Amino acid sequence: MISLLQRIFKNHYNKTYAYVLDVFSLALAIRILLVLNGAKVIINEYQDLAVFGILAMGCLWAMGAYKMMLRYTALLDVARIGAGLFIATLLFAAYSGANSRLEYRYLVLLFYFSLSLLIAYRVMIRLLYHQSIKKNEKIPTLLFGAGENGMNAHRALLNSNQIAVLGFIDEDAKKIGRSIEGLPVYGMGKGLLPLLAKKGIAQVILTTEQLGPAKKKELFEFFKQQQIKIFTLPSVDQWVQGGATANLQALRIEDLLKRDQIAIDLDRNKEMYSGKRVLVTGAAGSIGSEIVRQLLVFKPKELLLVDQAETPLFHLKNELLDQGCSTFNCFIGSVTDAPFMETIFKSGPIDAVFHAAAFKHVFMMEAQPQQALLNNVLGTKIVVDLAIEHRVAQLVLVSTDKAVNPSNVMGASKRLAELYLAAQLERAGATKLITTRFGNVLGSNGSVVPIFKQQIEAGGPVTVTHPEITRYFMTIPEACQLVLEAGAIGEGGEVFVFDMGAPVKIADLAVDMIRLSGLLEGQDIEIKYTGLRPGEKLYEELLTQKEALLPSHNPLIFKAKKDQISAAAAQSLEALMAQAQEGSPAMELVAAMKKLVPEFKSMHSEYEKLD
Repeated sequence: MISLLQRIFKNHYNKTYAYVLDVFSLALAIRILLVLNGAKVIINEYQDLAVFGILAMGCLWAMGAYKMMLRYTALLDVARIGAGLFIATLLFAAYSGANSRLEYRYLVLLFYFSLSLLIAYRVMIRLLYHQSIKKNEKIPTLLFGAGENGMNAHRALLNSNQIAVLGFIDEDAKKIGRSIEGLPVYGMGKGLLPLLAKKGIAQVILTTEQLGPAKKKELFEFFKQQQIKIFTLPSVDQWVQGGATANLQALRIEDLLKRDQIAIDLDRNKEMYSGKRVLVTGAAGSIGSEIVRQLLVFKPKELLLVDQAETPLFHLKNELLDQGCSTFNCFIGSVTDAPFMETIFKSGPIDAVFHAAAFKHVFMMEAQPQQALLNNVLGTKIVVDLAIEHRVAQLVLVSTDKAVNPSNVMGASKRLAELYLAAQLERAGATKLITTRFGNVLGSNGSVVPIFKQQIEAGGPVTVTHPEITRYFMTIPEACQLVLEAGAIGEGGEVFVFDMGAPVKIADLAVDMIRLSGLLEGQDIEIKYTGLRPGEKLYEELLTQKEALLPSHNPLIFKAKKDQISAAAAQSLEALMAQAQEGSPAMELVAAMKKLVPEFKSMHSEYEKLD
């Protein structure tokens, strides 16, 4: 129930109560002063009392003291009151003609008593008001980080009707055990666990900007075990727009899985892409569009953006225009349309090509191998052939870990695209043909993360195919940084493999995303195991048995041994693409794929009979 104080000290009551209480406080200050022997040397008539009161109230009004809300009195308000009373005291000294040390002493006491009483009742109102808000209606919260950001967060949340900040957590030994702004500072040691339970802490807000991904992951795992939610602070702009409480941000799964800042050779990248015409296929997709954004940093002469998806390309075009970029051209069409692609290559010299266009959904391509071959293999052939014909300096193919020992049609088609590049190395001439290979990209169109997010928002269940299934993960910006880096350092013929870190259990990923949403698995959101789907295997690989890793100058990029393909295999690959164009039956196409990629072993699929 809202307290009497909460009802009284509303905005429209503040001035009235402040006027009345200030008059009473000033009268009390003068009364205290008169009790002291000798005070009458400066105040000896009721007229004097009225003059000081009027002066004080006028100066306080001029300093804005009556614009403030009593229940939110802060240090700045105290300063305004002090300044107003100081001016009023000086004016009263001039009025009374004070000219002796004794009179000045009593004027100082008058200022001191007046200031003390005016501040005292305001502080009391603030304390009583906030004490009157029931603690059990607020969320018990700790702030991680007792620095400047932490104190600013505490001040911003002090008047929240939803959050009760009960203390700070910090790893600085000099702060642990101390008190900051009246709140205790705790450490991350063993003593924190019973304290969390005793105070019923429900959430922790990260206030420091100095936490790396590894530390965020550590904190998330620690508080996850205690079933405590963890949030980060919004940007200053968001605080201004919606208030701290309204804009608290949950940690994202990307915050936990991304690595520390990736170091790339900026000078080499700038030399490679600055002032150049660069073609990006699949430019409107999650990977292609991020490649475009990162290329802009190096100020290319012109970007040629190709995608068959009209609406996403439209959105990318508007995004670039909003950023003031005009050095690009959009082309709507498919990489499988040879005349269309040739028109683009004939538009002028192209210095680099990033071939990101691909069908990537495993289960869709399992049902349509013809489309996988046409888009992923024939499309690659057309782009590669044109790049060689027009003497493009370099072409980078964006491949996938599913191309390694593939268990599905999509992965096998990407492996065939890699092999086509290998088959063209001898005739490539000045064109460097480079392959980049990495695992799942968080938030990309083919990633499980957007699916889980939608399922959680819908109230579940979150569907996981198998409790032991694992995948490698990387964020989109990380992957695209390394793609550009590989393009800059490649000499031609390499298969660049990215360090994806440790594989992640999809079931653990689902639990983390549920917890990051402020919910509990098994209680708020069910996790449902549906069984492995056609073409799906429990784990992915980044190397074939024939490949061996060699280091590059970047510790996150490795070079696999160059692919080799016989002339007969190259002819068979050409024949397979012709079969796909002719519309051969799915079984025949997949059978031919398995001959060209012997390690292609179907899993949970109708094509297993061909193995």
